[in-house]
Amino acid sequence: MKILSVKPNKQKIMLVDGYLDEPSCLGVPPYISPQIRYAYGALLDLGINPDHITYVTIDDLRIQRQAYLDLAKGADAVVVIAGATVPGRYLGGRPISLREIETLVQDAAPTPLILGGPIVLCQDALPTVDHLCGEIAAVSLQTMLGGRLEPHSGRPEAWVERLAQFAVLGAELTVKHPSFPYVVCELETFRGCPRRQNCTFCSEGLKQVRYQRPVEDIVEEVRVLAGLGNNYFRLGCQTDLFLYGASKRQGQLYPEPPAIKALYQGIRQAAPNLKLLHLDNVNPATIMRDPARAQAIMEIICKYNTAGDVAAFGLESADPSVLKANNVETTPEETLAAVRLMNEVGGQRVDGIPALLPGLNLIHGLAGETAKTTELNLRYLHLLLENDLLVRRINIRQVLTWGGYRAAKISVSRFQKYKDRVNTEINKPMLERVFPTGTILRNVHVEEVRGHVSFGRQLGSYPILVGIPGEEPLGKIVDVVVVDHGYRSITALPVPFRINEASVARLAGIPGIGKRRATDLFLANPIQDIHHLNAVLDGQVDFSTILPFIDFAY
Repeated sequence: MKILSVKPNKQKIMLVDGYLDEPSCLGVPPYISPQIRYAYGALLDLGINPDHITYVTIDDLRIQRQAYLDLAKGADAVVVIAGATVPGRYLGGRPISLREIETLVQDAAPTPLILGGPIVLCQDALPTVDHLCGEIAAVSLQTMLGGRLEPHSGRPEAWVERLAQFAVLGAELTVKHPSFPYVVCELETFRGCPRRQNCTFCSEGLKQVRYQRPVEDIVEEVRVLAGLGNNYFRLGCQTDLFLYGASKRQGQLYPEPPAIKALYQGIRQAAPNLKLLHLDNVNPATIMRDPARAQAIMEIICKYNTAGDVAAFGLESADPSVLKANNVETTPEETLAAVRLMNEVGGQRVDGIPALLPGLNLIHGLAGETAKTTELNLRYLHLLLENDLLVRRINIRQVLTWGGYRAAKISVSRFQKYKDRVNTEINKPMLERVFPTGTILRNVHVEEVRGHVSFGRQLGSYPILVGIPGEEPLGKIVDVVVVDHGYRSITALPVPFRINEASVARLAGIPGIGKRRATDLFLANPIQDIHHLNAVLDGQVDFSTILPFIDFAY
């Protein structure tokens, strides 16, 4: 139903990026989702003047609330694209909450609010808004604002044709993103889970409109994005990248290396100067269904990607009874074999870091979980260390109960003890192996300063959180050398490390120095060479791993 009588070329729209985080897509800064870009492209395709579209992220709306509310009241419609259907912790932004949507409806009145994105799939938790989009928000917007008909759900090619136009037109939105040009463009390869039986807890199973985008459409989108100055891309918007272009045999989908090769080659040709090309989701069951083809795909990815790539494996639980109760396709044994294969292919280091590693997702509160589940998970994680296998990160979350899912009750104290054990027994030694002391990390973006420590990350899939002793300007991009390891983060110093310009706080961040020795070192400035440095510290601190990066100039 068309909700506005105003002609599209006269309409004024406020487009609110409420951020996405669903099993198949991430759109929280520094990422930008394809859905918000499609929505912008759909508005332009209707003939709405780009000067009449106010794009604002939910974070900007929080900061300059009154100014944007005034603009909203003067608009013909407020469009919110949202949907955080998995639990997450974020450094670059925070997804819009249900309460914030309800408040925005009230504060923007009488301007109607249109809500779209993955959030509309979760009917049991929706706030009261003026209008809801259908599954594909961009297409619904054209119906509501311009009277255009939606394609029939049984014709996926019709959806794909429309989205190809929106993707190209909507690329312009990236230059308005507050993170531009350091924004990661999430690219969609296909929509919906291709499994016959979906995992019971996953919102992907709620999607009725499913399609696969042709290589040429994705490549053209990348070409336009790159032409606008975008250099960071992630094939993250799908449930299993290894099933892109898959073939079907005896009711099962099998990976097809030529399809993946065409995709990666095309992206590289469209954006020859790209600085990031990473991926996200991979199903270990797909890998083990045909290990030879999966290995070929891993080799293709390692040839064309940028280092530090991470393939998230949805193990979910090492408890077979939990996996069975929730229709999870993989088994612990299959996942371990997939981890081993990816280590063999992707474990080689490029510029000091592994080219491609798996990540593990573990979800708690799933149906069938018992006190035994956490012990099985711990035993499984220890197998990784015992077999000298690397995983980039282990993500432990509690299930969200979308769609009426009935979660198992878990003991808060037992769960916390379990997480503490994972941190001390698994996470820290794993980080020490993945990022040994002396490893150089390039282009770390400073995103937050707490006290006398700056925190930043590289752009990419699941980048490690880097704590840099000392206060760096927000937004600064710095190369660092790893000097210490935490449970889920590392400590690093800027390189070159100009020791005679370092503050006491920065010097104290070097392992073994502490505040007293850091003060002695600061007062002894200028430090002339390593011999002078050792003399001041009585030879009590080992500088061997970072010595090549110390600059004694003064």
